[in-house]
Parts: sequence; structure tokens; C-alpha cells
Amino acid sequence: MNRPRQCIGILLTAMMIAACSSGTNSNGTSAGGAGGSVDDGKFHPDPNGVHISETQACELLQSTYQQRIFDLQCSSKTVRTCPGFVRVMYDPDCVEFDEGSVQGCVDWFNEIFNCELLSEEGCVATVYPGTEPAGCP
Repeated sequence: MNRPRQCIGILLTAMMIAACSSGTNSNGTSAGGAGGSVDDGKFHPDPNGVHISETQACELLQSTYQQRIFDLQCSSKTVRTCPGFVRVMYDPDCVEFDEGSVQGCVDWFNEIFNCELLSEEGCVATVYPGTEPAGCP
């Protein structure tokens, strides 16, 4: 990748993260994990209110992240297996996730164009505390 394009891309990604990292969604509740700070520099996509299981969320997020590593040839990146991929960021285990925010993270991963910017913890999906253990099979 040429240097000017890379610099523009980094700047655009930083601006996107800053613009989209609002701390609340349309109904005024915090997006992201229970107790998580919304001023954490991470992308917090808007939820759509549809619950999905931890397994579904993990498979979508992990496979997308893994594909981006492959596409970008990020040889130094490793990928946790499910359910560890999501459990490293979300507590408690087996909680249900918001489908819209998971898709928002999938879209976010797919927009990353640089290995240095790609982080499995860069996007925070909304979880529904109190749904455990319903989120696990």
C-alpha cells in the first residue's frame, strides 16, 4: 500500500471511530458490555433489540475477524477460538448479544484496511445482562 493512501485511511478510520463511538443508543441505554465505559475509544454500534446467542455472536465476529487477518495478510495476529473470542471482553459468560450491534462490529472489521488498526477488542457489541445462561446452548 502506498504511504499517502495509508495515512488517509488511518485518518479516516480514526475519524470514524471518534464519530461513531457515542456512549448511548437511541433509547438512552449504554451500548457495550455491562459496566463498560463508553468513552473508551472503541466503536459501539447501535443495537437493534434482537437477541442472539453468545455462540451466534462469537461465530460471526470471530470468523469475520479471522477473514480480515487473512485478507490483510496480518501474519503477526492470532485469533482466539469461540467462545473465548467474545468472553475475553464480555462478562458474564453465556449472555445474549444484540444482533444489530454484532453486525455493526462485523461491518467495522470489514472496513479495517490495516493490520495495525485491526483489533478484536476495537468494537464493542451490546450484550443483555441478566440473560445468562440463555446465551449458551
